[in-house]
Amino acid sequence: METAINEITLVLFTTIAPAGVIGYLLMAAAIVRASKKDRADAISRHLVVPLVLAISGLIASATHLGTPANALYVITGIGRSPLSNEVVAAVAFLALGGIYWIISFRNDLTRAFRTVWLVPTIAAGLAFVWFIGVAYSVPSVPTWNLPTAPLTLWLNALSSGPIVGLFGLALARQEPSRRAAFVALAVTACAAAANAGVLALEWQALEGIVTTTTRATDLVPNLGLLLGLYLTLEAGAVALCAVASLRKTLPAPASIDPFTVARRTGTVRLLLTAGAGMLALAASFAVRFAFYAMHMTVGV
Repeated sequence: METAINEITLVLFTTIAPAGVIGYLLMAAAIVRASKKDRADAISRHLVVPLVLAISGLIASATHLGTPANALYVITGIGRSPLSNEVVAAVAFLALGGIYWIISFRNDLTRAFRTVWLVPTIAAGLAFVWFIGVAYSVPSVPTWNLPTAPLTLWLNALSSGPIVGLFGLALARQEPSRRAAFVALAVTACAAAANAGVLALEWQALEGIVTTTTRATDLVPNLGLLLGLYLTLEAGAVALCAVASLRKTLPAPASIDPFTVARRTGTVRLLLTAGAGMLALAASFAVRFAFYAMHMTVGV
């Protein structure tokens, strides 16, 4: 528990940065699929939502370096250090994503240009998440050096990131079709269920990890309650998003014009999706906190 509290910035980083990447992916897919230029433009200009989430996580993790001078050591490890590779992938993703967001305010971007630019941006983002996951495969920390560790990080991202993307679309007033929203929520729900199952398997694996003074399972004695909390928060997030997606724009009363009704409906959808995003990120944060609480070193 003490490790998780001391590394709270890394808990935050591994919660929100991967979610931002997956949210960006969903919004980028909506841009590429958009048949109307106005829709693509509106979504593109709101890609700042997942980008801010990802960069906020990276800034939080930078406090782990101790001093800015230590960043030089990160650069020297490119190619051989998962941490250095993670930083390079993060910089590539944020640079490509940031430049695209800036130029998205132009009015002459073609669909082909958007696709050509967004594909490598997404690839860099996925590489970023990959390197975050493998960075904790350290032989001296057996509770982290498990095949379930990177898997839970990916499942966390998939159980929160789609809702981040849906929030970005709602903020842009470019909600997806009900079918697309259903697919996004199905991915979220399936990832959450799979994550709970993987965490249960991880708990069983911890039973065999002991030192002369500590049992790994004693580090997270309330994992069962945490799993219950995680699933409850995720279920609430999916339910709120489902309500937002199913909400229809009702006919305007004679005293209110249709535009006002549509705007109010959009505001309710936005608030519901924002609440869902907060629940999903809180669920992922709880899981990541438990992961850091499992920290236990042994001699190698």
